[in-house]
Amino acid sequence: MTAKLLRVAVVGATGTLGRELIDQLAERHFPIQELVPIASERSVGEDVEWLGHELPIVTEHTLAGLDLVFLCTPPAAAPEWLRAALTARVACIDCSGAGGAREEIPLLDPERAPSAAALASPVISLPAPAALALARVVSALRGSAVVQRLVATVCESASSAGRAGIDALQAETIALFAQQDPPEESPFTHGVAFDTLPSTGPIGVGDLTASEAATVRDFARLAPGVRAAITALRVPTFSGLGVQVALELETALAPEAIEKLLDEAPGTRVFGTPAGPSLRDAAGDGDALIGRVRLDPTRVNGALLWLALDPVRITAASAVRLAELRGAR
Repeated sequence: MTAKLLRVAVVGATGTLGRELIDQLAERHFPIQELVPIASERSVGEDVEWLGHELPIVTEHTLAGLDLVFLCTPPAAAPEWLRAALTARVACIDCSGAGGAREEIPLLDPERAPSAAALASPVISLPAPAALALARVVSALRGSAVVQRLVATVCESASSAGRAGIDALQAETIALFAQQDPPEESPFTHGVAFDTLPSTGPIGVGDLTASEAATVRDFARLAPGVRAAITALRVPTFSGLGVQVALELETALAPEAIEKLLDEAPGTRVFGTPAGPSLRDAAGDGDALIGRVRLDPTRVNGALLWLALDPVRITAASAVRLAELRGAR
């Protein structure tokens, strides 16, 4: 049977995530009759490439008449579009991270067999990339050893602030090499080039930054009952996300057994070098890459491992896969 062709909108189409998602739609031959790229007025005059054509950006749209909307905006801009999708009775896949804060919106990983009921929800949401990867680790080990406690240090690149973050790091790097003052316009509250800071923004409720709070919240929804402490750092790389993880297991597992479980699980893959995967190794990969699996000598039944992932790719690939599962339900 031929799949029904859909009228699809991507909100935030000119951002890093929006462009990657459009590439994924094309790469996976998603059944689209019409693609509507929507962006803010800052993107007026820009085009989006789609199947050999240049599509002009739309800055206003009621969403009426569409079949599906992918939401790739920053979290602050998401609620307005979520309301518009609900008003227009259009299915929405939220990639912004805003939906995770609302318990009534299912938070789904396509690699963990989401239920038909969850997929049928008017709005479904993707977890924060670090939470998604950590939950996949916990899920992969559950059959052999329950994870009781998890401590993670998340290394966020400039791309976590979108295209503006990448541009800011590039401009600041050039300015420092040229011995010039750094640019005034930046999405960051501090310099990022050639530096690492123990936070990714202002400290808020619970002594957490916004990115830490989102990861903690989403991980708790995906892996209930696992105690977790998560710290996010800003590192001076353009893309990628790395996570150093310490696990406390209910029963002991040898590093080789952990590697086998993670390599066989959907959405994770062991990277076969002793040094482990770099952020560059993970670029363009839809899986979370695993490396440096070893015992933790300070904990009974403790284990240490490293995760490297491309947060933009893993989010876009997961969103399109959820759309495919939703259409196949």
